[in-house]
Formats: sequence, C-alpha cells, structure tokens
Amino acid sequence: MHVVDMVFHWARIDPHRPAIVLSDLVTTFAGLADAIDSISSRIDQLGLDPREPVATSIGNPALAIAMIFALQRSGFSVAPAHRGLIKHLQPNGVRNLIYDVEGFVASGGRNIRFDNSWLPAHSTTATSRPYRRRPVGDVTTIFFTSGTTGLPKKCVQSRRGLDENVALRFTADATRQSVLIVPTVSSSFGFNRTCEILHSGKTVCCAPSPEAMLQLIAQFQIDTMVASPQQALALAELKESKPDLSVSSLRTVILGGATIGRDGVRRIRAALCSTVINSYSSTEGGCAALAPLDLIEGISGAVGFVAPWAEVEIVDDAGNQLANGRDGIIRYRTPRFLANVSPNGTVADQWFYPGDLGHLTDNGILCLTGRTSDVINIGGVKLSARRVEEILETLEKVQEAAACGVPDAAGVEQLWAAVVTKEPVDSGALKVQAQAHPDIGENLSELFVLPELPRGDLGKVQKPRLKELLLGLRKGQA
Repeated sequence: MHVVDMVFHWARIDPHRPAIVLSDLVTTFAGLADAIDSISSRIDQLGLDPREPVATSIGNPALAIAMIFALQRSGFSVAPAHRGLIKHLQPNGVRNLIYDVEGFVASGGRNIRFDNSWLPAHSTTATSRPYRRRPVGDVTTIFFTSGTTGLPKKCVQSRRGLDENVALRFTADATRQSVLIVPTVSSSFGFNRTCEILHSGKTVCCAPSPEAMLQLIAQFQIDTMVASPQQALALAELKESKPDLSVSSLRTVILGGATIGRDGVRRIRAALCSTVINSYSSTEGGCAALAPLDLIEGISGAVGFVAPWAEVEIVDDAGNQLANGRDGIIRYRTPRFLANVSPNGTVADQWFYPGDLGHLTDNGILCLTGRTSDVINIGGVKLSARRVEEILETLEKVQEAAACGVPDAAGVEQLWAAVVTKEPVDSGALKVQAQAHPDIGENLSELFVLPELPRGDLGKVQKPRLKELLLGLRKGQA
C-alpha cells in the first residue's frame, strides 16, 4: 500500500499521533491527511496535464511532504527539487513547478506559487475522511542524484519501487518511535526514509540547522537519527562544543551516502550515540548492505553485510563472477531496483552497477576498494584513488584526503591529492612523507592542503569539482 494511503489510515485510527515534528510545529497524522486532501483539491483546479511530472520546491519540510503526497494522490509524478536543479528540470522533461521560495522559478514552463490558502481552514473529522476516495495510482518520483560527479542524473522511482522500499526497511521496528531526518526531502535518501517512517506510523523530525537538530533531539526525546556521515560528524562536532545539549535519548544513528574514517566514527559514537549503523545504498537500487559499525570497523573498506533482500556480485570486465576475496566491479539488484527498471515486472535479469570496486568476504561482508572512475593510470601504472586516500589519512596530521587523476600536457594522467589537516603543515614536507609509502612513491605529483573538500549534499567528495579547484590553485601558483 502506498505511503499516502497509510497516512490516511493512521489519521483514522490514531489522528492525534505526531507525524512530522519541526522546531516550531507539530503536525499530527490527521493534520497531514487534512493538508494532503486540501492541496489535492487545489491541484485539481489548476488544469495540469497528469501525463506531465510536476517539480516541487517548498521550504517547510512538513508542507513539502504534504505537497508531494497531494500531487501523487492527484495522479501526478513528482520531482522534488532544490535551487541548484532548476536549470536541469526542463531538459529532463519537467516543465511545471510548484514553489514557495522567492526567485525559484523555471523558464519555459508553468510556475505556480504555493501559499497558505492551499491549506484547510478547519480540521476534518478523522473517522469520516474519505481516505480511499483517491487511492494513489501508478505514479513515479523523480530524483536528481549527483553522486561523485557533481552533474545531476535523472533517476525515476516507480510506484512499485517505493512500495518495495517501505516494505523492506527496518524503520518499522516497534522500538523506534521518532526519527530525525537530516537529509532534505528533495533527496531520495531523505524522501524515502521519510516515507518508511510515515508508512509505519512513526514520527519524522526535521530541523533547519545542526544546533536546532540537537535542541529537537532533547526536546522531543528523539531515538533515531538518519544522516550522511558528514552530517552526523557536523552534529558530533557541535555537541562537543555544546555539552549542555542532551542527546541521551538517541539509541541509533543510521549513516548512508558516503564513507567515513575511523576518527569520524569515534567522534560520532562519543558525542551522539554508541550504536551506529552503516548503510550502503543508491538512489537507483536502494540498500544493498548494512551493519552496525562495531561489527565491521576492523575490516578494511567494509560497508556492511549483504542485505537479505539484495543480490550482490563481484565481476570482472567481461561480467564473469569472481570468487570471494577477489577485487572487481560491484553489481547488485534488489526488489526496488527491479521494480524501477520494469514497473510491470517483466525484467528479471538486470543489474545495477554503482561504479564501485570491491570484494565480498566469505561471511558476506561487502568491502569497497575504490571507484571504477577513480583508477588512475600513470603511464601504465594503475593506482586506486581510494587506496591513496586511505594511506594519506593514516598520516598523523591529516584529517581527510581525496585523490584524483589529472592529465598533463601530453595527456598522461598524473596523481594529484588534496588533504584537510588537523593543524597547519608544510605541504612539501607532507608530500615527501606520503611519497615514502611504497604504494604511493614518486607517483604522487602534487599535494595540496585545503580548508575543506568539495562535497555534494550527502557528503561525497565530488572529483570533477576537486580537479577544477586544484587546477585553479596550480594555475595561481604558476
């Protein structure tokens, strides 16, 4: 059953249960259902063609969710968006936009301003609400994911794909009642986790800043947090500086979206919560592996045990499956991925290739060793950017590192790296220290010290932006 139908179900049987909690507002399931119903009626008056998707950009998370759900209930596919995506909407077939942010308009399409007049003037009696009057049909959710490239890629999630996702997740665990969602609802990570929570009748919590998030945890006794590693680390750093803000109610932190070093995990555990679960997933395929970090932290590159609903294989360039322990190309499939590839269920032998390299252990742990795009070929010598980064991050004064291949004047790739340090350092001396490692040696041509690495919304280092930044720095030094 679609999450919107479940929202109306919870509104009927427990109308006063909190559905969405913000810093200044609590929306019950009855209130959310009322808002969906009212917004749906307004949408019906707009004369939009249901064959065309509609983008949304609503600042308030509760209203953003109500708008997305209302559009889906009215038969529209929806593309949650943020300001950086506006120029990519029309080239990807999204001409209509409903927004409430000043200056957020798309050219060449229809821009519709949302305001409070779309909302109900008074509450409806929960038991009389016609929640099955408009069950959600075969609509899609369109996301734009950048991953490590920084370039938006359109990903379409089918109705059945969403249903498969909410049916599998562990947020339905009865011990979890309120969940802080740090990623925005315009991301697949934030939106799908929100759907999982509301589908199971639990409470979604959102706040606009790290300090507001910590205050929300204390005020509403939030027990679970979902975040990217960088988002969780930012909260941990703030908690370290504000020990008076209590987070004692937190029992679980769920991470996804990027990798994180041991020091980052240690800080998250010490400042926020001892139980940290890592999830390896993608917009296209959903979660493929997960595990509490204390079970896998001693294993190099480990991201989790293969999930029971996922098939994961390691293959060579020709697609031949490799034995456990051998590095190769990671591919996987889940019910969600197959539903997105073929909503009618006619395709059974498709795989999603996330672009990662790695291996499986004998007990089913998935370990990453790099990206297919991060293999740097230096005149025939192939290096893994991930391995270089791991080595650099073992150096005493290095906090985090990123490596990439940059072609020289002859078109031959050179190994360049950037580091963020814990204290001021001499980049030349640090480069010599790095070159002393036998797996790097003289292959390291350039090393830069940066105040921070360029990252996407979920904390992944964006290599194209990194290369552009480093080239600019080199040009400035010339």
